[in-house]
Amino acid sequence: MKKIIFSGLMVSMLCADFTLVYEMDMGEGMMEEVIQYRDDKNVKLFFQNPSRKGHDKATGQYIINGTRYTVVREDGKLTYMNMNKIEEVTDKLTEELNVSKDQEGEQANQKPFFKVLKKDGTRSIAGVKGEVWTVESEEDGRKYQEEIIVTINKEVVEAMHNAFEALNQFGEGPYGMDIDHDMQSMMMVADGYVLIQAKGIEFKKLDNEKIPDSVFVLPKEAVDGMENLPKMDEAKKKAGKELLKNMLE
Repeated sequence: MKKIIFSGLMVSMLCADFTLVYEMDMGEGMMEEVIQYRDDKNVKLFFQNPSRKGHDKATGQYIINGTRYTVVREDGKLTYMNMNKIEEVTDKLTEELNVSKDQEGEQANQKPFFKVLKKDGTRSIAGVKGEVWTVESEEDGRKYQEEIIVTINKEVVEAMHNAFEALNQFGEGPYGMDIDHDMQSMMMVADGYVLIQAKGIEFKKLDNEKIPDSVFVLPKEAVDGMENLPKMDEAKKKAGKELLKNMLE
């Protein structure tokens, strides 16, 4: 009976709405990364400036009923791209050009981002208890040490895990920050731990309030960016395929 009750609780946790917010240094000031999650088939990611009111929340990356979209605003107009369709076209071209996908790079990015040197005390960030770690990382052949704060708070860990399960579907997305294995390794520092503070990044909020259905819908004014692409003759198509083949090889 206990096992059945526990399984039911796990299902309810996995299916519950949550909003996860981190503040990050994006190079031009601090921005909030907001992840609104219902399940792995309905997710929205967008960035907003916490000091600026009236942010354009229509832009961002969406997963709606399992279909991935990117919504951007260009020259005042909202456009969206169906990333599933783009992937289908790319996969078809890759098959036509007889070019294999590079799996080696994906594996290389799965190495741990940090090496833990020391654990020293606790500190709370936005009401979440964390552990203070001194870690070492390597970039461009140089080693760096810094203090980070991580947490084993089950709700935060679960939210981060579920968010990455969904957002990994985008790979290195065209909107905002790249979503890749290095980013996941940085945020999910070790088994059962997630990052809540480091230089240029800080946990701000996790809540489980119900997210309105309207969040997981494309903006009404957004137009399909694929429809306005210029038509190509056979010569241009051939040149484009040749360019793509050279990029993939």
